[in-house]
Amino acid sequence: MYINVLQRNKKSRQSVSFKRKVVEIYRAEISDKHEIHQHLHISPTELRRLNRWYFRHRLKRHLSSHSFLKQTMKKKTDASYLKALEKRLLEAEKENKFLRLKAEAFEIAIQIAEEELKIPILKKSGTQQPKN
Repeated sequence: MYINVLQRNKKSRQSVSFKRKVVEIYRAEISDKHEIHQHLHISPTELRRLNRWYFRHRLKRHLSSHSFLKQTMKKKTDASYLKALEKRLLEAEKENKFLRLKAEAFEIAIQIAEEELKIPILKKSGTQQPKN
């Protein structure tokens, strides 16, 4: 269905939107490269080239933005930014300590329950699942 819509639109084969739609159909696995070649006459090599173009086009703003680099360099030298990072680090360390204590408490509770009830609660490593 999607290929038929694109097939009718042969006038705009060189447009960016046409190429983008072809690659999106291929990437979403709606059609494979052989169907695209059969209906739209786009070779697998051309499809790979379009796929690389699409990937670069979609990530272009994330990969090589000079303004992004300038902003990060400016933030690194900013004293308030450093203070905020130190504050986040302290909060993360507190949370990490709390989670370690919580995990240790759970382990102790499980050990006590295993000793009192005489049943294994935790699954031992290396045990085999029963075969059906």
